[in-house]
Amino acid sequence: MLEALQWFVDLGAVIVLPVLVFIFGIILGAKPGKAFVSGLTVGVGFVGINLVIGLLGDGLGSAAQSMVERMGMSLTTIDVGWPAAAAIAFGSLLGSLAIPIGLVVNIGLVVIGMTKTLYIDIWNY
Repeated sequence: MLEALQWFVDLGAVIVLPVLVFIFGIILGAKPGKAFVSGLTVGVGFVGINLVIGLLGDGLGSAAQSMVERMGMSLTTIDVGWPAAAAIAFGSLLGSLAIPIGLVVNIGLVVIGMTKTLYIDIWNY
């Protein structure tokens, strides 16, 4: 079971995230067609964002390096935002389990009455 889950995670964030969005859409009551389109939209958007970040990194990388050298700076970190963080998170088994575990814990808290809010904002998990 664990090997199958790791195989799925190894497919990468571009595959894992749309599948998870589709599954959660079905669980939350969306019709399969609508859930599929939502998952597909997330996947295409994720690919597009990664392409833009790649192009920016390639295009601006040498300019930024020249600026650092000319001004004598020592910059060691690049902030690429949530897309890169999401790719890293969904590229690991633990990261891929964060969404289902978060939902199960939240649903459990609703069932036992410790909260009245079902927090389904999976982007912030």
